[in-house]
Amino acid sequence: MKRKVQLSGIFILLSLVFIIGLKGTFDGYYGFYYENKTYNKPLIYTVSEEITQAKPVSMFTSYTGFDTGYGFYAPNVASDFVIKFELKDMHGHILEEKIMPSFKSKESRVRYTTVFNMLLDKLSDKNKYDPAYEQYLDIIVQQIATHVMSENPEASGVTTKLYLYDYPSIVDYKQGKVNENFILIDEFKH
Repeated sequence: MKRKVQLSGIFILLSLVFIIGLKGTFDGYYGFYYENKTYNKPLIYTVSEEITQAKPVSMFTSYTGFDTGYGFYAPNVASDFVIKFELKDMHGHILEEKIMPSFKSKESRVRYTTVFNMLLDKLSDKNKYDPAYEQYLDIIVQQIATHVMSENPEASGVTTKLYLYDYPSIVDYKQGKVNENFILIDEFKH
């Protein structure tokens, strides 16, 4: 009897993990592709939503943290970089500063931010990678800068700066230093 209760508990817990993951997948998909549009929810989405919104389940998931999704525990390294573009005229005066090119779709923005994962290699041991790979990363950044410059016809040059966030420590935060700093990793002139 005790074993059946334990197995039932494990089955219920794993079922909840699956249902919450399923609902999270649907939320992510429909939130991304149908953000401002109306759509008919598939039956499985509606059922998973009703189960997760039931009072006992929602209380359990909120107290245990199941409703945060497992992505909450993963490091979000892609958000640690900032690429700043300074568009300049013929005389070297800054016309415009941008941190992101203009995109026509959300997919383009997502693909752009995946470049930041590759740029983590610039922080790695220089002897670990072939110098050609370092040049490859530089070419990618320069191509993005060329695209940004083409968006402003008055620009005759662009300076691209790759920064890494330097968040305040807990001690600094308690002392009132709440703003992040930026550490310059690399700079390109085009």
